[in-house]
Amino acid sequence: MPTKEVIILKELLSARGDFVSGSLLAESLGISRVAIWAHMEKLRAQGFDFEAVRSKGYRMTQRPDTLNESLIKASLPRVASNLEIALHDEIDSTNSEAERLLANGAADPFLVLSKRQTDGRGRLGRQWHSPDNGNLYASFAFRPEVSPARLSTFTLWMGVNICECVNAFFRVESNVKWPNDIQISGKKLAGILTEARMDADQTRDLVLGIGLNVNGVAADWPEELRATATSIREEIGTAQDANRFTASLAGRVMLAYEQFVSDEYRARLKDKWKSYDALEGREVSLLHGDAKISGKAWGIDPHGALIVERADGSRIQVRAGEVSIEK
Repeated sequence: MPTKEVIILKELLSARGDFVSGSLLAESLGISRVAIWAHMEKLRAQGFDFEAVRSKGYRMTQRPDTLNESLIKASLPRVASNLEIALHDEIDSTNSEAERLLANGAADPFLVLSKRQTDGRGRLGRQWHSPDNGNLYASFAFRPEVSPARLSTFTLWMGVNICECVNAFFRVESNVKWPNDIQISGKKLAGILTEARMDADQTRDLVLGIGLNVNGVAADWPEELRATATSIREEIGTAQDANRFTASLAGRVMLAYEQFVSDEYRARLKDKWKSYDALEGREVSLLHGDAKISGKAWGIDPHGALIVERADGSRIQVRAGEVSIEK
């Protein structure tokens, strides 16, 4: 159930800069005009500001620069309108918190966000640099009740949908590097970390973690990241609205999740992957355990494995490994 502050923000956002009658707000919420004012004062304390004009009502004149839970909830598209959201100023890891909440019986689906992570993690146990600089650290939690075998393409399907959302929202050209990175011009923009708890025949808990560089500035990053990472702000040149993007991303993830669970996605995955594949036709090398595999990448098979054509013309399917593009 949305809070009164969220309902007020929805009305103000829907007005697109026009005034909203205070009487209508009070009537729709079943509270007094004085109570409306009290709720708007709470919103001012969060970084919002409003213009109030007699006989016209209120309009929003300022929004918070940083992630704001009420603003994200008020901006959610219909497909994500029932998504529970918890925003933290600081946490060890959004994935870890999502796992704890699932283990303690929290109702799904839900989204854990944090402005900073002290122990953010990426694939293969790597640490994810997670300062409080306007980037997105998000974990979606589900109980999908699908067979573990179905999960082999989950990260890939989510990756192409996240990529598509990024490109549409920010008007950039990102692509997906198998199996879980989103890049712009060869530099890493985002990483995806999927973690699950499984029984023999069913997936009990599923967490989709996303770390996406929205407003980070390269000058503030560790030296070793500056040559390999990028952010939307670095690419476009100006700070971006992380709240609106988070709401848009939540809508895309929820829709993609529904398509995955219903098995409607399979016919679309191959074409979407081909549209956003950063590796197809490129010479690559992979570390698969102690073995190094070299060849040309040719997309994915129906199970999500990377298809690599070796120098002798033979093709193999690689289901896991660390891949790099040969210059």
